[in-house]
Amino acid sequence: MFSVLLSLYCKESPDYLNQALISIYDSQILKPDQVVLVKDGPLTPALDEIIGQWGDKLNDVLDVVALESNVGLGAALNAGLRCCKHDLVARMDTDDIAMPSRFKVQVDAFTRDDDLDVLGAAALIFSNSLDETTFRKSPVTHSEIIDNIWANAFIHPTVMFKKSSICRIGGYNAGLRRRQDYELWFRCAQAGLKLGNLDQPLLYYRFSEETHKKQSIKSTWEQGVIGFKGSSALGLAYWKQFACFVPFLRSLFPLKVQHLIYNALSKFDPRRV
Repeated sequence: MFSVLLSLYCKESPDYLNQALISIYDSQILKPDQVVLVKDGPLTPALDEIIGQWGDKLNDVLDVVALESNVGLGAALNAGLRCCKHDLVARMDTDDIAMPSRFKVQVDAFTRDDDLDVLGAAALIFSNSLDETTFRKSPVTHSEIIDNIWANAFIHPTVMFKKSSICRIGGYNAGLRRRQDYELWFRCAQAGLKLGNLDQPLLYYRFSEETHKKQSIKSTWEQGVIGFKGSSALGLAYWKQFACFVPFLRSLFPLKVQHLIYNALSKFDPRRV
């Protein structure tokens, strides 16, 4: 048995939300026993309408956690995590699309390896059409993940983890407005949790030039600091510690140039083929 955890705020797309919910329930070979949807502050009528429709459809499977104000992703996920009834929790974003085999493949992996704490997967990156995708891989073994954790070795919405393990190390950092997952993976590694990734894609991950608009100079600087401190604590090579600031340097350029730089540097990214 497992739960799915999502967080939603007012600027997100009702159409994307509906597609995401279809993918995590209607299309799944192994359907979740619980879907926890956190409303991170007041939403638009269109978003609330979609949630209402799914509430009527899923009944007791859907638990909606309504927060009075927008608290940010980390705090919202912690609120949702407290409401998850099962120890296995699958993360999902409200603009991505899970592949039909995703939950079955991940649950089977946890069944085979009781020591596993966090398990992600590869993904297919898309902008508008699922017919045009790019493969995004992830390091697979625990040691490979530690070696590449500076580059964010997990694709957050592909991850399934044990609630007990994540809560034991304090959950998400509620003080961070962005990069909560990046900071969490470093703490997982430092706490000795067993980490893994599947080499097969289990998610369609939405990524475009618009994504870079969310990456402000301030947020990428904070990301660099998180990566630098985490990499240093794990004793990673100095070049990896300083490479954590590459997104910050990229953010200093105009948006179109940022996207060009991102593509140009992709051949050095351990997550790209």
